[in-house]
Amino acid sequence: MSKNGIDIKFTICDNICMNIAIYILSALTMVAGTATAVLYQTRRNVGALIAKMLAAVLFVIAGIIAFSVRSASETMCALILAGLFPALGGDWFLAVKEIAPDEKRDYRNFALGVICFGVAQILYLLAFLADAEFRFVPAFIPLIVLPLLCTLISLLTKQIHIEKKRLPFVVCYGLLLGTTLAMAASRYYLNPTTGGLIAMIGAAAFVLSDMSLACFFFADKIKDRRFFNFPVMILYFGAQVLYVLAMIF
Repeated sequence: MSKNGIDIKFTICDNICMNIAIYILSALTMVAGTATAVLYQTRRNVGALIAKMLAAVLFVIAGIIAFSVRSASETMCALILAGLFPALGGDWFLAVKEIAPDEKRDYRNFALGVICFGVAQILYLLAFLADAEFRFVPAFIPLIVLPLLCTLISLLTKQIHIEKKRLPFVVCYGLLLGTTLAMAASRYYLNPTTGGLIAMIGAAAFVLSDMSLACFFFADKIKDRRFFNFPVMILYFGAQVLYVLAMIF
């Protein structure tokens, strides 16, 4: 066998091993994410913080590996990978929020967490827009305002209550979240690949996760809102895992 043939064989084996590692890390992310929800449900907030950060670190490691064996465009994968890091920061701040000793620190961690996730959403939407060669299908514009519309309806029907100082963060983040979903849907419409479909499902999971999170934070009429931790965590970490997998398809 020629040297080139051996090199190709080793490259294929390396890629297979890398892909297996990505799937294992993705599965472990989901296990740790589910454990986070269970720990929050049983009021073990410190344990939940540890489990949540473990899950976040796992999806970042999976993202780094996925970038090294990417099948999608380098620009899109680089932007998705970059977005995982501020998301990691957002996970930290929102987890620390749950053990904050006073309202001032609670608000500060909430604001910092939303800002971090806002930066992540900007990187994700730029990833999908760049991969679509900066083309956008206007038919998907309604998706941009979808999270905001749901929030507005919930406010008007008094299903949720949001403090005035937190409302600007919710509004701005909602618009970014909807824009990411619109960009992912438009990208898939323009270039219907498996990776594009995975990313679009991930964007939708992100929206559903944060809508559940809004209920957890602001649905005052619900006496015990801890159950919302399950859709929040499972959909959120599922979304991050799908973004990572979108790099290798």
